[in-house]
Amino acid sequence: MNQTPPGTTVYNLPTSPPSWDRLGIFYIAWAAVWTTLVFSSMVFCWINRKSPILRIRGLPLSFGAIVLLHSYWILAQITYPIAHTMPLVLAYDIQFFFMGIYFPLGIALFHASNLRFLHVAKLQKQFTHQALRMKSRGCDGANTSWLCRFRNMGYTKRIMSFISIGMAIQVLLTVACWFAVKKYHPTYGLPGTEMKSTTLPAQLAELGRGWEWWPSLVWQFIWTWLVAPVLIYRAWSIRDTLGWRAQTIGCCLSSLHATPMFLVASYVPAFEKVNMFFSQSQWIHLSIIMFEIFTVFVPAVQVIRLWMLNKWAADINAKWETHPQDSALTSSKSDEWNLSALSMAEKGKPMDFPDSEMGDRVITMKALEHVLTENPAPLLEFSALNDFSGENIAFLTRAAHWKTSWPSKRPTADQCLKVYNGALKFYANFISPLDAEFPLNLPSADLKRLESIFEKPASMLRGAARVNPAIPFDFNGPMPRSRSDFETDATTFYAQYTGDIPVAFDEAVFDTVQDHIKYLVLTNTWPKFVAEMQSRRRSGETSRSISTAGSKTTTASRVSSKISSIISSIF
Repeated sequence: MNQTPPGTTVYNLPTSPPSWDRLGIFYIAWAAVWTTLVFSSMVFCWINRKSPILRIRGLPLSFGAIVLLHSYWILAQITYPIAHTMPLVLAYDIQFFFMGIYFPLGIALFHASNLRFLHVAKLQKQFTHQALRMKSRGCDGANTSWLCRFRNMGYTKRIMSFISIGMAIQVLLTVACWFAVKKYHPTYGLPGTEMKSTTLPAQLAELGRGWEWWPSLVWQFIWTWLVAPVLIYRAWSIRDTLGWRAQTIGCCLSSLHATPMFLVASYVPAFEKVNMFFSQSQWIHLSIIMFEIFTVFVPAVQVIRLWMLNKWAADINAKWETHPQDSALTSSKSDEWNLSALSMAEKGKPMDFPDSEMGDRVITMKALEHVLTENPAPLLEFSALNDFSGENIAFLTRAAHWKTSWPSKRPTADQCLKVYNGALKFYANFISPLDAEFPLNLPSADLKRLESIFEKPASMLRGAARVNPAIPFDFNGPMPRSRSDFETDATTFYAQYTGDIPVAFDEAVFDTVQDHIKYLVLTNTWPKFVAEMQSRRRSGETSRSISTAGSKTTTASRVSSKISSIISSIF
């Protein structure tokens, strides 16, 4: 800077070639490598978006946030090597608009994804607490009221409405601030906002400071220091098996330093030498890297681990199902485990898995079917509150119950209509993409077959379809309906279907779906449930040991206290 000609300012500073020193090459290489890894992982996740790990996350929200945040991150990585190749004020203009628009919008979308996690956890509780389904959040006013329509929107659309309004305000503020401040364009702007410094180093510092940066910083402060702690508090008690809680808490914690360190680097003179090689915004980009790790890489690893779990469970099931000669040796143990496990579950205690052999032995379809038939409540609670797949267990148990309602003899027309209406409600609650809060993860062939049997009558009963699954922000996954979050089944279909019953409808209409979902549970939820029960059993034994030791200590303490009191009374 000392070698610049006299009279040089930020407005007439000549451009210079790129800085291809070691640090410049490092920044470019680092940006290329990390970008390749991030987008490769995003492609991997998108290809496997129907995996139970990813299907419930709402990837478009998360990926939209990552694309915006990563664009801002790339800008910071190329600042050192190529920023001087363009007019200096233009470089600051670009940074100003990226920080004022891309970064706040990316953070907003990211936290919308985290809020979705909390909403999914809340909705899954309805499978274990039926009273929650009675709490309607819809309004009783006229359907033409804009407030009523807003309250009846799907959860994701409501959140995106608030975010869209906030970001529209942010964009207007960013553009207005840029036009108002004369130091970015000396020919127009508000009086008093022109460049006040006279030396080039001071002018450089002044370009990166000022009240025009504060709207963006306020948004950052709101998201990282107000919204994020609330998310951490609300997510702390959730113990999911999908890594979603860890992602939410990890991302919230990793962003707390960003705004304070950006301000320190911008206003503390001691950081000026650091800023030459590590720009002020890099402190923000450290949190963006953590966002990408938790949002892209962790789910990808979870998918691979799920593949391994699926293969292990399938192999164990095949091992025991194809060794009938071992059945005589294990039948007594299996019966003993069944009685013990069910008895303990009915008493609210962890289901017992006595040894590793029996632990493997229960990773079978027969053991799963036994629990589903005799006492599915513990498995249902685990799948809903921990695995966020309560719809699978609820479907299997209710499908079995529906099948028992089928008339044993040749059914009359009225009996057929009654059974069909039960199946129709069943279809709406668990299968229909337009009605089910958590549609089952079915092959497209099975879904099309059931739609051909039930969708036309279902649409007649619900009226014109009020939800289009392809519209923006109603992504693949749960909560695609526009009706109230906790409507009862009775309000879903207020009338009974009385038309012609499709020829393809029979007692076995749900059999292939049951087999598919049962296999998904066997290779996904069931091994996790068994492991959780074994963990609780070990924890219970440890607690009893500690309790026994504590009881002995307490008895000794009481005896010692009694002796001390006697001695005190004597003397």
